[in-house]
Amino acid sequence: MNKNKKNFQQIFASQKIVEMILKMDKFFIKLPHLPKKFNLFITKIIPWIVLLGGIISSIAVAISFLLAILSLIAFDLNLMISMTGSLLLVLFNTLFLIKAFKPLRKNDAVGWIYLFWANILGIVNSAINIINGDGQILLTIALTLLGFYLLFEITPFYAYRKKRELARSV
Repeated sequence: MNKNKKNFQQIFASQKIVEMILKMDKFFIKLPHLPKKFNLFITKIIPWIVLLGGIISSIAVAISFLLAILSLIAFDLNLMISMTGSLLLVLFNTLFLIKAFKPLRKNDAVGWIYLFWANILGIVNSAINIINGDGQILLTIALTLLGFYLLFEITPFYAYRKKRELARSV
């Protein structure tokens, strides 16, 4: 295997990425916290919600792919760009959600980081929709803040493990 080739986790969940993400925690740590039992409940159900979201997103990828093909048939340049962009965003979001399932079940922070990236992609998609006149600004801001708030509320329940530690625990 090529030593220069990086895997998905090395790119999106490296220690440097973790340090960058945790800088955002300074903002969320000042907010009121949810009860610990509620956070534990969220931590237990989040892998299954993420898996369901990944399955639904997979269906959305298939639909986006079909719409991208239809835009090629219609030869509408604006529609082609929009559908291709939407397809890529939904595809990456689906990838992050599906990849997050196993680590979230093991309380591994890598799954939490993948959820973080899925949230970031949601922001990008919402911003594009707002620019195109399809989105609602206030709803987007509220849902984004709520998503990050819940994500940072459950942060303490996930531990960042290096590959060697994971190999020992298996």
